[in-house]
Amino acid sequence: MGGERAARRVVVTGVGPITSIGTGKDAFWDGLVSGRRGTRPIDLPWLAKRFRCRVGAPVEIPDLAHLGVDEQEARLLDPATQLALAATALALEDAGFRLVPAGDSGQRFTVEGVDPERAGVILGSGIGGLCTIERAHRAWLLGEPLTGALRYSVPMLIPNAIPAQTAVRFGLRGECKTVSTACAAGTMAIGDAFRLVRDGELDLAIAGGVDKTMADYDGFSLLGFDLLNTVTHRNDDPEGASRPFDCDRDGFVMSEGAGIVVLESEAHARARGARPYCEVAGYGVTCDAHSMLQIDPGVEQVARAMRRALEGAGLSPEEVGYVNAHGTATRLNDPAESRALRQVFGRAIGQVLVNSTKAMTGHAIGAAGGIEAIATALSLAHGLVHRCVNLDRPDPECDVPLPRENAPLGRLAALSNSFAFGGHNAVLALVRS
Repeated sequence: MGGERAARRVVVTGVGPITSIGTGKDAFWDGLVSGRRGTRPIDLPWLAKRFRCRVGAPVEIPDLAHLGVDEQEARLLDPATQLALAATALALEDAGFRLVPAGDSGQRFTVEGVDPERAGVILGSGIGGLCTIERAHRAWLLGEPLTGALRYSVPMLIPNAIPAQTAVRFGLRGECKTVSTACAAGTMAIGDAFRLVRDGELDLAIAGGVDKTMADYDGFSLLGFDLLNTVTHRNDDPEGASRPFDCDRDGFVMSEGAGIVVLESEAHARARGARPYCEVAGYGVTCDAHSMLQIDPGVEQVARAMRRALEGAGLSPEEVGYVNAHGTATRLNDPAESRALRQVFGRAIGQVLVNSTKAMTGHAIGAAGGIEAIATALSLAHGLVHRCVNLDRPDPECDVPLPRENAPLGRLAALSNSFAFGGHNAVLALVRS
């Protein structure tokens, strides 16, 4: 590979996906390669008849008892925070770390073999503690007593509670923050964590995205996107509702979940005998400065984000074999992303496999980038790219290679794209270890 590399290489050593097609590395990978779809009908009390979208891809929160979270404490943690704790534990255990109880409470842990002051938590969330906001606001409107767990609504709902509670649970004392850039949040969190490890500020980082938006007392996010006419109305075919790059797409499927990874310096990982999935080699980020809701049709800044990721990794377009696209299945975004890909790769686009994991998982907003980075890392590790699910009639405007069957990944590098409301563009360049 051409170009210069940073002195400290950064590798992915653990993954913690919680998705509508599987929780944990093995179940998630099986869901990807089998074409499992997590979308289903949604019939909850808050779905008033005037709203047209009736499909979604919700997830269940895993049991947190092994992390010392009992029923009483769970009431004091927003569902998004609970997802973060569960996904972080999955990622740390997948990376080969042992969680050792700290003290007698059984509610806090240390990560064995890690200097806590050299380990940080950088997590993204598009909507933060929305479930708690909705629950507390409903209680206020109905005149219910604001006692018990509702007394703690503010520290539960603030977006920084997600990484802060994670840092508290696992005793990590390095940089800790929330990135809140809508659908690019998970990717930007991994990108920021990559920079911190690359530049020597941290040896290890917990990074990725989390959003929980479809609890039974919630619904604002789904209804809000329905009002914006960005979600699908394909209610009679839930499994076929998310259709990136297909002529019959009509919007995304609202989802939720978590995608959290363990990033380490290569030296730190090597010293403990870890086997990385891949290297995070580059990160590109730009802003359209065009519209709060719509991608710039000129796609100049989307393309520039991809180029910056390639340049940072020292990669040429010809060395990339796969792009996990943002691929939302909206009418405007899919052709725009395809145009940007053709601008960046030129003639080399014919040798680049492009797909969208959202066809199976739905769009998990701030968690999407983390989930899709994990899909990309696992694809590199296995040398296999999942097929484009629900692609029955490819849109001629999306003229990029879209595999109709699972396909071998022969090249060493891949991109994972995320674009968001507000014109936030973020791209990770990953390289097989």
